[in-house]
Amino acid sequence: MNQASETERLNSPTDRLGLRFILFGVFCLFVGTLQGFLQSTPRIRHWVHMTGQAGHLVDPLAHAHINLIGGVVSVVMAMVYYLLPRLSGRQIWSQMLGELSFVFMVSGVLAFYSVLLTFGILEGNRMLDQGIVYPLARAVYQPYHKIGFVLAALLMGIGHWTFVFNVFATVWSRDPKKGLETMTRPAKERV
Repeated sequence: MNQASETERLNSPTDRLGLRFILFGVFCLFVGTLQGFLQSTPRIRHWVHMTGQAGHLVDPLAHAHINLIGGVVSVVMAMVYYLLPRLSGRQIWSQMLGELSFVFMVSGVLAFYSVLLTFGILEGNRMLDQGIVYPLARAVYQPYHKIGFVLAALLMGIGHWTFVFNVFATVWSRDPKKGLETMTRPAKERV
């Protein structure tokens, strides 16, 4: 393989998409590491312990979520987008679906993490300030608590489902050279 085609292949849209997934994953791992450091300080560790279920939203839920889903899953998605065309000999079925997957994944992960932290802190502080139990503190923020979780999870779910669909469509497509973009063009342009 000559130098020009190797450079072209490494700069393909799929490779750039994979790079964005990797960068997002590394960003999430950085945020998770920072949160892990901060919540290990005595004052925050005590707050998490004293707030029970509200503190549970912060640690382990938000902390694990940003590390595992934002960090690890994003890097795995990048690896699939990089390796699948090379191992299968097929182009990714839809670059557009890959881009949508990235947008929904990023917005879903960041929204879910923000919802966990925000309501964990708000409800935990209300418990401590007013001396109330978690169900009463949570009730103050309804329906926003529930709506925030549902919308964030929906965004993240769409990101995952579009990724899975794109992977299976790539593997099962009949023509390895044609993805969704070439199949949706008018017949005159495809010839």
